[in-house]
Amino acid sequence: MDSRIRVNAVLLAAILVLLWLPASCTAQQVVQRGALGRPAEMLDETGEWTTPLSVARDSDVEIYIPDVSNQDWLKKNYPDFWNKHQYEMTFLTFYRTPRACKMNMINWGNNDAAHMDACEKDIGYRLHRVSVDTHLKTVTLLEATMVDHGGNIVPGTTENQSMSRTWTSLGANTQQALEQATDLVRKQMQIYDRRLNGNH
Repeated sequence: MDSRIRVNAVLLAAILVLLWLPASCTAQQVVQRGALGRPAEMLDETGEWTTPLSVARDSDVEIYIPDVSNQDWLKKNYPDFWNKHQYEMTFLTFYRTPRACKMNMINWGNNDAAHMDACEKDIGYRLHRVSVDTHLKTVTLLEATMVDHGGNIVPGTTENQSMSRTWTSLGANTQQALEQATDLVRKQMQIYDRRLNGNH
């Protein structure tokens, strides 16, 4: 009986320690920080670490996508790409300045001092998980979240409001990112298709 009580006390203590850990200790890491804060690696939709590919940039942000030559990513997206002209992608925005982060926060309705201060001190990136329709030229937001300078998801910043927009209704930088990403995806899908069907 004493040993059972002792085990339960240890388990209770462990649970309490986990509950009291800072959020940054338990947050999911999705970006490996590289030189000057640029992403060296990022998680793709299959949970694999890949080297980010730059698809657009301006004075405030740089936009990256995972390496779409990853065989698991291609296998996951292949049926929808060929049958529906769609693919699912994570776009990673690297904030070169806090201004773009603040604009995102304001657009999400978070324009208080705490969120503005977080953009100055804590937030380095934003992740967008989207579904892209290359035939209709639309993009549907599935999930968006802020990421700190250490590459961890910032708790409480995830948005799950699904919304669709046409490519032409987006800013020039985002349009360029979508076009570049789609071009890369199309090329890799053609290579993958030839491998599947034995046409080398």
